[in-house]
Amino acid sequence: MKNQFKLQPVLNYRQTLEDQAKQDLGRCLQKEAELMEEIQVKEQDLGALYRDLEARQQQGVSTDELLLYHHRISSKIEQLAHLADRMDRLRDQIVRKRETLADAARDKKLLEKLKEKKNLQFQQELKRRETAVLDEIAVQFHRRF
Repeated sequence: MKNQFKLQPVLNYRQTLEDQAKQDLGRCLQKEAELMEEIQVKEQDLGALYRDLEARQQQGVSTDELLLYHHRISSKIEQLAHLADRMDRLRDQIVRKRETLADAARDKKLLEKLKEKKNLQFQQELKRRETAVLDEIAVQFHRRF
């Protein structure tokens, strides 16, 4: 008698799905970290622009320079808004990836529990048969004597 879990290929497939979901989530989290870093750099650039503009205004600044600073500041603010939108979309994607991973893990866990249950049933059946054989041997032994 051989213990075979007939759904092993399905379990293997579910494991593959879970692994893929982990990798997808990892890639998204990596993108989030990179985007956060990019946002921090842009915010630092914007802060530096504001500080530079303040310093230039104290020294005296021409109207053309003032317009250039405001244009650069507006451009940085637009870039930050665009990055914030990208971050929102990425965070939504991360939520979906986490849900996908949770579903894949739950599906795999169900099959693993089923496999354990089948293995336990197999072990119990094996033990029952072993006991029956030992009982038969004991009966045959008693008949001889």
